[in-house]
Amino acid sequence: MNNIVYILAFLINLSFGQTVKQTAPEIEKYAKSIDKLKAENKLVKTFYPNMSGCGGGLYGYYYNKNLVLIDATYGAELGFSSRTIYIDQDKFLKIIYREHFAEWGKYEEKYPQDKFEYDPSKMTYTDTIYSITLSNPTVFHKKEGNKIISNKLDQPLLDRLLSCGQQMKLELQEVINQIDSLKFVNEMPYICETEICGDKLYWEAVSVGRSNIELLIDKLDDTTSTTANIVLFGGNYTVADIAYSALNEIIHNIPTFDLLGVPFDKDGCGYCSYWQHLNKDFTNRQKFKEAVKNWYHKNKDNLVWVENNKFATCDFNGKHPNGGHYELKTDTK
Repeated sequence: MNNIVYILAFLINLSFGQTVKQTAPEIEKYAKSIDKLKAENKLVKTFYPNMSGCGGGLYGYYYNKNLVLIDATYGAELGFSSRTIYIDQDKFLKIIYREHFAEWGKYEEKYPQDKFEYDPSKMTYTDTIYSITLSNPTVFHKKEGNKIISNKLDQPLLDRLLSCGQQMKLELQEVINQIDSLKFVNEMPYICETEICGDKLYWEAVSVGRSNIELLIDKLDDTTSTTANIVLFGGNYTVADIAYSALNEIIHNIPTFDLLGVPFDKDGCGYCSYWQHLNKDFTNRQKFKEAVKNWYHKNKDNLVWVENNKFATCDFNGKHPNGGHYELKTDTK
């Protein structure tokens, strides 16, 4: 019970209406808190699928709809650079920048191309880590291995990192905007005859959602009503309903009714028990969201990608926008 109280108090203290952390100890404590939330799957992970122009493979982590962590890695043929940025109230607090690259100059001195064939096992690498705490004054550490080799602020480097950070924030916002566009969906796919049907925004969310499953799960308690009609059952889809439909298009055979905690209505209207349960009480949606989230984190390492054109949300024999779906691994897969 004490642990629950502590966690709740900690999450409340992370509220984004408070003063941004200013001192180096405050920032360090905040960064460790974000790392803890990430390890406990309490942050919503977002992936930018188009490759960041300055960051490479780009992930963002959100708490209470606010970006609190950026993690990006730019891979090269022999080496990589990475950027980890901690954020509070849209303000950069700490940057960890790492450069891990092949030392071609040293290698070619020892093993000239005209005398030796290239041997990657003999290559050496730089491994430089810059830790920059944006307190007042700024704390700057340049390390090689475990040794600090400089405490002098490299302002041009910091300026480049801050500029890249701003660019990555905008790139991540593009993904957020795509998922947020679910509220504008006006038609859901049902029976598609000669071509794929349903709102284009829905299928775009399915495409971007393949690498942003946690963003879709985070929408499962969004009761914003849309103009999309629920065929057969009446009423309109909420954003939460559309997000769950997209999630089922990405991951097939999610145990919906097990997670809902209600039986499928075999003798009555079938799937109507889903709608009735979720529309009865908002807390039912919150519990369902938490159940889906827990199921995903428990099973995500056992999800395998299956290439085919099977649709979950409509009857159609054409090409699937994702070219496949995830499903739980079995003994035969």
